[in-house]
Amino acid sequence: MKTLLRPCIALLAAALLLVLGGCAAPRMIDSDVQSFVSGAQPLRPALYRFERLPSQDHSAMQDRLEALTTQALAKVQLTPAPLVSGAIAGTAVAAPTARYAVQVSAQIASVPSPYQGPSLGGAWWRHGDRNWSGFGLALEPPWYRHAVHLLLSDSASGQPVYETSASFVGPWSDSARLLPVVLDAALQGYPNPPAGPRKVVIELPGEAPGAP
Repeated sequence: MKTLLRPCIALLAAALLLVLGGCAAPRMIDSDVQSFVSGAQPLRPALYRFERLPSQDHSAMQDRLEALTTQALAKVQLTPAPLVSGAIAGTAVAAPTARYAVQVSAQIASVPSPYQGPSLGGAWWRHGDRNWSGFGLALEPPWYRHAVHLLLSDSASGQPVYETSASFVGPWSDSARLLPVVLDAALQGYPNPPAGPRKVVIELPGEAPGAP
């Protein structure tokens, strides 16, 4: 019995190491991206300010999204305009020197796994000279779609200047790590993006041991 148990224990240990190692392995995030330039070529470096829709006001989620977007915009030499005192006491607004107004939105949703079959699952096996079939529960866990949309408009005229969107569908739900990569993909090529839909692949490094 001990002789039989040792190979089983070794296989289980190897499988566990693979699972744990997979959590820290880098991931290749392939986002679907499409960008549009309207009128004159966008500038960089340039200053910008965020502009919100009424539904985005007083939203902690929008605060976090704009913080991530600030980091992504910095990589293409776009910088937040300095803040000045607002008309209402205790408020601050972007200085009128902002060249662009930036609107950003994100959507995160669960989607069916591409490996989910049309039925609950089926199987067949052979025993001796007979074929047998069976039917059982074989549901795949959901996948997740992370999508972002950015619009840069001229602050003075309100005319759109640069619009870009990116989306990624995969089996991971760690949005705090995925959204920055999708934002980077959306801004790749600024201010001269390729025409038409494209695939942008960015490596997401694995988490260090002990990382939250």
